[in-house]
Amino acid sequence: MILHRILIWISVALGLFLLFAISVEFLEMSLFISLIGGIFLFYMIFILPRLDYRIFTSSHPPGAEKQKQDALGRYRSAIIFLALTILTFVILHLAVLVMHEFSHSFFACLLGAKQDPLHIIYGSWIGSHWDENVDYTSLFSAGLGHTAAAIAFAGPLSNIVLFFVTVGLLSVRAVKNHPWIYHCIYWAMVITFVMIFEYVFTRSFIAHDDFGNINHGLGITPWPIFIAGTVLGLIGLWYILGKKTPEYYAIVVPKQIPHQYVLIGTVSFVIFLFYIGTSILAYPEIPRWWCGLAGIIALFIAPFLVSPYRRWVRNAIKGDLPP
Repeated sequence: MILHRILIWISVALGLFLLFAISVEFLEMSLFISLIGGIFLFYMIFILPRLDYRIFTSSHPPGAEKQKQDALGRYRSAIIFLALTILTFVILHLAVLVMHEFSHSFFACLLGAKQDPLHIIYGSWIGSHWDENVDYTSLFSAGLGHTAAAIAFAGPLSNIVLFFVTVGLLSVRAVKNHPWIYHCIYWAMVITFVMIFEYVFTRSFIAHDDFGNINHGLGITPWPIFIAGTVLGLIGLWYILGKKTPEYYAIVVPKQIPHQYVLIGTVSFVIFLFYIGTSILAYPEIPRWWCGLAGIIALFIAPFLVSPYRRWVRNAIKGDLPP
């Protein structure tokens, strides 16, 4: 029991340190993005809960004050939960990123475009500057555009496969019976989804990266990938936010409203700012910075729509609670 508590507090300390490190990384990257992140934090702590409370008490006055008092008493626990969530995200994010880059690299070796599959470019712990280290320029010059496209598609394909694997695992009863296993698989699903959705949504029209190399290799316009990928991505977002997030509330933090705010706030931050929103820095490149602006708008809208106080969310939580 003592060892368990020691491990928890070590994990919490690591999570808080990583949260601080991510904040510093954002500050070094862009003061504007850091400002958006600060406004979002203020929104999640002070504005949205009060707005939800007023909406909720207008229709459920008898028990609302008790719920507010319970929530205020759990803020310390919510900080611990946030730290553990950040730690989970960083570890799984690196794991999925390594899988993505090695998928490129191993497939390049299989097709004879590379000698050492382990020879990739290792970037930062936050996930920037990683690369499969494949010479696409030489492949295009040699007239091997289809080979280059196949190698470029190997990374996104691994994400697509992992997404469906995690979705399947989250439906397994044994996983649902173990909240922290569900927690880890849920985050693996979110990360592998947003990695591919961000590529399609914000980078389909650039000349490099995965989809740029696919378009160049196949000699096709970016529009089919952008349109089809965006539509499928929006369906994926609806599934994650509309189906799996309320289920997460019910399984992992069923009666802990502050924890539920932490969950939707962190998921929104990762999807709509950490990945998509930063594309606004590509201004004046169109449509990339437009996509970044859409991400920043969605950053504030998504937590409101999937707030634990929304009627449809509360009904979904009741439906997902174990008997």
